[in-house]
Amino acid sequence: MKASSSPPARWRRLVPLFTVLPTICFILSGVITWLNVGWVDDFGARWLRAFATALPVMPLGMLTMLALDRVLSPRLAGLPGVAAKVVLALCTACVMELFMATAVTFSNRGWTDGFAAWWLAAFVKSLPVGVVIGLVMAFVVKPRLSRWMAAG
Repeated sequence: MKASSSPPARWRRLVPLFTVLPTICFILSGVITWLNVGWVDDFGARWLRAFATALPVMPLGMLTMLALDRVLSPRLAGLPGVAAKVVLALCTACVMELFMATAVTFSNRGWTDGFAAWWLAAFVKSLPVGVVIGLVMAFVVKPRLSRWMAAG
């Protein structure tokens, strides 16, 4: 009789979905909310609303990043490992910021005439934070998650 995968091993695959993604979303939604509206009296409420708006977008961003990884990895195979990780982290940051800036700016500003300008400003100004997150994910979080998931 073949033993089935134990529930803890199956649940391990969901840990990033319920821990890492919301953490990234929480940080980026806060930064982009601050860029959109500044430190206003209702900043906390706006941040939470932006977080709630952006959270459903995170899986789409994650799927896009996985597809990007599959497309770029073979093309980056000739680069040293560190360079390939940096390129993937930069691409990941751009993709995530694209989705996050869109969702959070919509939450804070709505689809108004000035949306494109607010979105562009939020995207460009929050990109350094996204790059740092992308580099931390590539060099610290992803290797640890891979080892942890393989252990289960």
